[in-house]
Amino acid sequence: MSIVNKISALALLVGLLSLSAFAPAWAAGPPKVLERQKVVMVGDHLVDVAAALGVAPEAMVIRMSLWPKGKELARLSQALGCPNKVTNVTPDSLPKAMKARGVSRVIVEKCANFCLYKNIDLNKVAELVRSVPGATVEYVDFDKGLPAAIEEVAAKLGKVEEGKALAAAHAENLKQAEAALPKQALGKRVLVLNGTYAIATGKVFINVEAPGGYSDQYILSRLGCANVGKALIPDASAISKGHASNPRLSGIKEANPDAIVMVGEPFAVQKALRDALKRDPSLAQIPAIKNGAVYSLPFYANAGLLEYPDILRQWTDALKN
Repeated sequence: MSIVNKISALALLVGLLSLSAFAPAWAAGPPKVLERQKVVMVGDHLVDVAAALGVAPEAMVIRMSLWPKGKELARLSQALGCPNKVTNVTPDSLPKAMKARGVSRVIVEKCANFCLYKNIDLNKVAELVRSVPGATVEYVDFDKGLPAAIEEVAAKLGKVEEGKALAAAHAENLKQAEAALPKQALGKRVLVLNGTYAIATGKVFINVEAPGGYSDQYILSRLGCANVGKALIPDASAISKGHASNPRLSGIKEANPDAIVMVGEPFAVQKALRDALKRDPSLAQIPAIKNGAVYSLPFYANAGLLEYPDILRQWTDALKN
């Protein structure tokens, strides 16, 4: 097969995989109409559970850059920024938004190490809102387990019965996802590439996920797979928030992945792979490319806990084959 045909075959393959990859339930369309409550919520997990219970806050503090669902929810609630920004960079943004919207109630999630890359103390929230008339701050402890946290959130939002049903449904979904995990470690070498495509310029931006990141902690470790991104990141100082830029995919031959996972915008990664193959046709012998193990999968950053079973199941289905 000529290199042109190989590239065309790869493009077709990854295109089909992108289209056929299962999407989380929320991706089927804009969020359903939610009941807006006079409250500000701080934390991805908290906002995720509230939305599943049919509630949207007036404003929220979440990591939208790591959580696609957050961008959808921002159509319904004012997004004040990520927890690090609100507590450390613009601490006046939270009280200003509360005063502007006439909100005095804040609910904050408690979750140790919810962010791998920043040390964020959400206990600061109580101090930040002291200037808001009648401000009250409540907490939900997610470290005690998701079922208990769901029911606690539900009680605070007046959705007790819905909370019981949601907790039970999630527990069953997680049980099924974990039952599908391989009995033995897969032992596969996996490269995770996060792509962004600039429509105006046609340029692609590729970020390689470094070992030890979210994909390792929540997915690859459970499947017995190794992240081989280090081969594409010769300078560790270039890593920012667990990723390093590498639009030309330099080092991919040395990484020699058994599977390539595309997160973000798949076309950007497809284009980068196509260009890399044009420069070096021998890359067609990399196992992931040779065997068609190039998958478009959702990224998980410990944000939407309710999505985790579905995302784990998709990665399992892809990498087991």
